Amino acid sequence: MKLWMLFNGMLLWTAVSQDAGLEIYLPRTAQVETEVIELGQIGLLQGSQDLAAAVRGISLGRFSMPGQQITLDQQTIRSCLAAGGISPEKVRLMGAERVVVSRKGQELSGASLLETARAYLQSQLAGQDAVIGEAATVPSGRVLEAGKSCEVVPLLGSDRTPGRRTVILSFRENGQEISRVLIPFEVRFRSRQVIAASDIAVGQVISSQAVRLETAETPEPQTVELAEVVGMTARRAISAGTVIRPQWLQKPAPPLLVQRRQKVVLKIDTGLMQITAAGEALDEGAEGQIIRVKRGQRPDERIVLGRVMADGTVQPLWEKENK
Repeated sequence: MKLWMLFNGMLLWTAVSQDAGLEIYLPRTAQVETEVIELGQIGLLQGSQDLAAAVRGISLGRFSMPGQQITLDQQTIRSCLAAGGISPEKVRLMGAERVVVSRKGQELSGASLLETARAYLQSQLAGQDAVIGEAATVPSGRVLEAGKSCEVVPLLGSDRTPGRRTVILSFRENGQEISRVLIPFEVRFRSRQVIAASDIAVGQVISSQAVRLETAETPEPQTVELAEVVGMTARRAISAGTVIRPQWLQKPAPPLLVQRRQKVVLKIDTGLMQITAAGEALDEGAEGQIIRVKRGQRPDERIVLGRVMADGTVQPLWEKENK
């Protein structure tokens, strides 16, 4: 009889142990010393020791920025428990609905500050096809005092030295800057450049056969398309293999429609009527330019100022008696 009671008692104890759950009390705020937040660092565990040991090391997130605060709600914690293979039915969350977690007495190494600055610069240069090189200087490490809310805010410096971009790490307490670190980076940009395929003379109109497109790394973005160069006139001689600069080019001069001493037609078109007269050009001119035109013979000779039209005629502006 005693043996039977002892056997039943052991079975009952085993059943209770298997069904034992775990209560986790969550505070409103918590501070941890490590980069990775584990459930055992922020919650008070009560109940099954085996279950407590299983959930204590479950990761709830990781700090990615110096001075960062991470807010964890109960739903997020339940999801992390499920991902860790812990049945939600065995764990009861109590206390605060959300926990604001910060890192206490955080030491920021120079390498971590450098990585923060580099990641920020990459985000600012996104879409520019930039290559970020080594930093000109490596910052010293910093220690954030425990109990103080300090954040590091990255900013882009205003300097524009070719081939360099500076990131400012602003250390702030309660929104006020207390110090800053400047980290300059060497930067190169992948740019499309137009290269002279052959020698180009002064005044030559550049054809598509005279140039080619190449990609190169430059200190600043210098992307130029072939369409911006072909058809332009060279303002200076350009040797084969030279990168063509926009300031070396100009629009080609418009063709001359009227030559000096050429017989021209003066034409006024009002829409209701058209008046024409013959004259002699005293200047050469392209479309849109103002030239002088002589009308008549002495002593009735007149000088007319007119605008050269696309069809080669001249639209009179006003007359001045030739004295």
